[in-house]
Amino acid sequence: MNRVSVGVLGAVGLMRDGVVLTPSAPLLRALLGQLAVSAGTPLPSAELIRVVWQDQPPRDPKGALHLAACRLRAWLRGAGETQVRVVTGSDGYHLDLGGGRTDLELFRSEASRSDATSETLTAALGLWRGRPFDNVPDRRSDSRMIEALLAEQDSVTRRSARAALDEGQPHLAIRLVERLCRADSLDEEAHAILIEALVATGQQGAAAVTFDRIRRRLAVELGIEPGTLLRQAHLRCLTGSDPPDTVQGRGGGAGEPGRQTDDGNHGEHGEPMADVPTRLLGRERDHAGLAALVRNRRLVTVIGPPGIGKSRLCAELAVRETGHFSGGVRVARPHESLSAPEGTGPALLIADDCDERLGEIRADVERLTASRPDLTVVITARRPLGLSGEVIWSLGPLDLDAGERLLRARAAEAVPGLAFGADDRPWVQRLCALADGVPAIIESLASLMRTFPLKVLAEQAERDLGALIDDVNPAAARFTAGLDQVWQGLSSTQQIMLVRTAAFPGDFGLHCAVAECAEPPLEVGSVPGVLAALVDRGCVLPFESAMGRRYRLLVPVRAMVLRRFRRPRMGRFPTARLPARAR
Repeated sequence: MNRVSVGVLGAVGLMRDGVVLTPSAPLLRALLGQLAVSAGTPLPSAELIRVVWQDQPPRDPKGALHLAACRLRAWLRGAGETQVRVVTGSDGYHLDLGGGRTDLELFRSEASRSDATSETLTAALGLWRGRPFDNVPDRRSDSRMIEALLAEQDSVTRRSARAALDEGQPHLAIRLVERLCRADSLDEEAHAILIEALVATGQQGAAAVTFDRIRRRLAVELGIEPGTLLRQAHLRCLTGSDPPDTVQGRGGGAGEPGRQTDDGNHGEHGEPMADVPTRLLGRERDHAGLAALVRNRRLVTVIGPPGIGKSRLCAELAVRETGHFSGGVRVARPHESLSAPEGTGPALLIADDCDERLGEIRADVERLTASRPDLTVVITARRPLGLSGEVIWSLGPLDLDAGERLLRARAAEAVPGLAFGADDRPWVQRLCALADGVPAIIESLASLMRTFPLKVLAEQAERDLGALIDDVNPAAARFTAGLDQVWQGLSSTQQIMLVRTAAFPGDFGLHCAVAECAEPPLEVGSVPGVLAALVDRGCVLPFESAMGRRYRLLVPVRAMVLRRFRRPRMGRFPTARLPARAR
């Protein structure tokens, strides 16, 4: 094995007998690290200047880079290094290692072996001494490159843990993935491995706690439910056996657990049984329409009320459309800066939960689409970006049939072994009517079956739905947090209009809205514009009827608006229970 002469997987520097020698100047450490990562491939001067000086280049960038290269050569000579050389090319520099290797090269070589075992992969991971470029200031390092290296480390860690589990070494698997399953982690595959390893060592209780923790984090931060790997691991934890065959890929989320398989498994009334995976339940048409749009349009915004399943739909889109975008598919997490996939050819970028920073997202989308003509951008939000060429996909509630199937599936998860009889169906349908097709509320009500019998739960929900779902579990918290964000983004007149329309006993037309809501501080002439703003933000849903265009609030939205936001200062308006359509 060739000697390791330069290290970047930790502090950057020369490596001799386990000791790392580093230049004292941060600029020289940054330059040495960048040249080492390229593994002998020449780096253009412009790229080196961009990284080591970023947004504050010197007056003479090329001259400053040449001087830094000369100083790095002098430091290498002073350190007694005769084989590692900084070589000047036609328009850049590269590092000649003189037969040596970087620790990154050796790591990649060992990790890519076709016969790699948990032992060889763990040995490769042992080359990591800390965070890459650990002794290089952030202002002189490429953050994207460092994150990509960390992602490589995580991928090999998961492979090593999976290999250890397959080789009958669950304790080693636990030690390997514990770092990936830290308190703020959303790594589903690592958690699935950890759950299986805990079960293999007889720690079913710890496995159940691990599943519950990652499920709550996914719900609160991303608005999705655990995917296929996690669900399978959890089922093994509960039953001690493998689950039935399921469609591969990322499953579950926002109340849509999977795609139903047509295998004849049905309940006594023809409903699908709860343990049959039901991926993209009730969203097949939405997915098909959205998939067609992203193949032909450059900017698509998926809008809809809180908890309606926007994140889940786009997560599934990312999985299913991978083959169509040769340049890659990238899903940006909330609060993450937007960047296009690094491949060449048509690419897809999905940005989820953009409501809190629409201005920043708007600027990023304009920049990315202008610089890369083959990039398609999909965002999820509760209102459009307002950019030229933007296509809006409005995601509505699930239909009653899909809602009922979803409630049954989620109830069976919440209470293993739960079965509904023929006499229970009216109460199931009643709960579904009150949830009004909002997946997050369906999931919330299903989880409450651990606490209340079905009939009692339905009666409580009809009596006061708002009190029953107000932050009682992760699904409800996701919904109410989204509704709070919407409320905070409304003007005072829009808030008043929303509360007044929430008090209507059912759907309404524009004439009714003007007649009932035009009371100070709302003027008659301002009602149509304020109503349009509420529609634009997903608070009020328009629909066509025999009487023409009508408007309504989803039942859970109506219940929570009246519970959380109604104030005496908003004027007089009719009191009402939940709308007649849900009774």
